[in-house]
Amino acid sequence: MQVDTHTHVVADDEETYPLDPLPEAGDWYLTAPHTVEQLLRCMDDAKVDAAVLVQAVGAYQRDNRYVVDAARRHRDRCVAVVCIDVDAADAADELRSLIQGGARGLRWWALGEESFTEPRAVWDVCAAANVPVVITMFAPRLEELLAVVPTLPPVPIAIDHCAFADYTHGIPEVMRDLSRLPAEQGVTVSWKVSTITLDAMEAAGDMRDGLAELVDRVGDERVLWGSDFSQTHDRPYDELAEQARRAASRLGDDARAAFLGVNALRLWPDLK
Repeated sequence: MQVDTHTHVVADDEETYPLDPLPEAGDWYLTAPHTVEQLLRCMDDAKVDAAVLVQAVGAYQRDNRYVVDAARRHRDRCVAVVCIDVDAADAADELRSLIQGGARGLRWWALGEESFTEPRAVWDVCAAANVPVVITMFAPRLEELLAVVPTLPPVPIAIDHCAFADYTHGIPEVMRDLSRLPAEQGVTVSWKVSTITLDAMEAAGDMRDGLAELVDRVGDERVLWGSDFSQTHDRPYDELAEQARRAASRLGDDARAAFLGVNALRLWPDLK
């Protein structure tokens, strides 16, 4: 089974789902938008079974209506990860309502100096609902995250795009350290190996070796594939899916299956 843990969809009905672009996000949502139905057709052609629909912040910022509605319409193959303003006074209530409406994860946007730990009430909502927090961040803040993870409620964490790390000198040690925090602390950290990640590994050497080293460092239960389609659209979707299979070709059978789908089902069991 192959599961794509990082996709972005854009509605073709702007009256119902008006765009609210993030200025620095480019114009991918205009040049290569894909509805959830178009994404599913691409997945069928590429033999990808299920997808995590991650809130397209670049297109909608924190208006999650389309991603939730899209996942609800195709709940046999999709789940939604939403993004909210965690600093809003009603953040915990909003997240609770979104989860009750079908959301199965929170995208924690931390590309600046945002707190990883506050508001605690938002983490508590995720813990109560047993849904993961997907953190979008840059690698220089991984040491900071390492320090605060032991203070968090028992919530699974997945790091988008492996925090856009640099692999010129191999896999950063902090990635291993985050993945091997004692299990009794209750928080697990996994890594979304997206197309962006695989391209960065390939630029530093051979992505097959890079992925194998990552698995060796963090454990085969902590890596997840995600295409970043349709924000990443310089290649057809089937090539992105094939890149993931090719990158995993030097892994053992169990590790390959874990990377391509099994680990995703641990975080999002609804996809089973």
